[in-house]
Amino acid sequence: MLSEYSPIQKSRMSTILKCILNNKRITRTRLAEILRLSPSSIVKYTKILMDLGLIQETDREMSTGGRRSTFIELNPAVGINIAVILDVSRIKGVLINTTGEVLSERSLPVSFGIEKDALIGALLQLLDGLVAEASGFDRKVFGIGVGMGGYIDPERGVSHEYLFARNWYDVPLKELIERSFDLPCFLVNDANACALGEKYYGCGLGIEHFLCVWLGEGIGMGIVVNGEIYTGGSHYAGEFGHTHAVDSGQLCFCGHTGCLETVSSMQYILSTVRDGLGQGVNSEVLKYCDSDFSRLRIEHLITASNNGDRLARNVFQQAGGHLGEKLADIANVFNPQMIVLRGPIIDANRFLFETIERVVMNLTLRQIAKPLKMVFSEQQSDIRVQGISSVVLHDYFTH
Repeated sequence: MLSEYSPIQKSRMSTILKCILNNKRITRTRLAEILRLSPSSIVKYTKILMDLGLIQETDREMSTGGRRSTFIELNPAVGINIAVILDVSRIKGVLINTTGEVLSERSLPVSFGIEKDALIGALLQLLDGLVAEASGFDRKVFGIGVGMGGYIDPERGVSHEYLFARNWYDVPLKELIERSFDLPCFLVNDANACALGEKYYGCGLGIEHFLCVWLGEGIGMGIVVNGEIYTGGSHYAGEFGHTHAVDSGQLCFCGHTGCLETVSSMQYILSTVRDGLGQGVNSEVLKYCDSDFSRLRIEHLITASNNGDRLARNVFQQAGGHLGEKLADIANVFNPQMIVLRGPIIDANRFLFETIERVVMNLTLRQIAKPLKMVFSEQQSDIRVQGISSVVLHDYFTH
C-alpha cells in the first residue's frame, strides 16, 4: 500500500519512475548519476518499485570494464492504465499498459453544446465499461487519466471551463471519478497529453525544447522547456488556437473574433469544403462521401489532397498559411529544437505539413530556423493516450 511510504519516499520513487520512463531502459548506476542519488538509495527504491510491479530487470549487457550491467525498465505485463479523451464529437477511452501499448479501445459519440450532466453521464458510462473490461486482464489498474481541452486545474482535478459543453463550470471531475470507481484520477490538458506522448513514446525522446501542436476539432499546443511541460501560472499555457489570426474574422467559441481556430480547425476546413461543393466545385472528395456532404470526413480531404485534388489543397493551403504564420511567431519566441504537428487534420497529410513547414521556415529568424526540425506522423494515430498514461504513472505516488 502506498500509505506506508512517507512523502519523501513517494517523491523519490516518482522521480525514479519518471527517469525510467524517459530513458526506456537504464542501469541503476546511470540512474544514480542522473538523479544524483546514492547507489544504495537507488537500490532501495528500485526494489520497492519492483515489488509494486512497476518495473522489471531486463537483459544484462557487457560494459566497457568487462562487467555485465543489469538494466531496468517498465514492466508491461503487471498493470493497466485507463486513458480517456474528451473531444467535441466523441469520448474515447483505452486500456493501455505501462509501455504505451493500447490493449483495448472504445468510444461514445457526443455533440457540441451537450449539457454538462449528459457529458458527465457519458464519461462515467464509458469508464464503467473500461473498468469492467480491465478486470478481465487480471492486472493491477494504476489509475484513470482524463485528457480534455479548456481551463483545468490538474492539481485539484477541477475542470473550470469547457467551451464545448453547456453549463460547464468548476466541475470536480477528479472527485466524481474517484468516488465512482475507487481509483486514482488525474486530469491533463489534451495538448499537453500530446506533448507528453511524444516526449516519452514518440519523436520527442531526448529532446529538451520542443513544441507539440494538436490540430483537430480544437487547436492546442504543448510546450516542453528543459525537458518539462510548461503549463504557465494558472495551468493555461498553450492556447495556440486562440491567438489572433485574422481581422474582422468569425466569432470564436471563446468570445473573441478572428482566432486561429476559426480559420484552421477541422470544423472550418470541412465547412469550407462543403460550401465549395454546394456551389458546384468539382472535387474528388465527392466520390468518398457518395455526394452526401453531411458524410464528409477529414480523412476524405486528406486522401484527395494527397492525390492532388485542387479544392482540398486550396483549403489546406489557406489553413496551413495561417498556422504557419502563427507558428513562426511562436518559434521566434521559444527557439525550439523541434516542432511536432499531430492530430486528425495533419496526420498522414503531407501537403498540409509541407505548406506549414514552408511558411514557418520562411518567416522564422535564420538562426532559429536553421537548426529547427519539423515533424508530423505519416499515420493516423492518437498519441495523446500514451501521454495521459504517462501522467498516471509518474503522478501515481502523489495520490
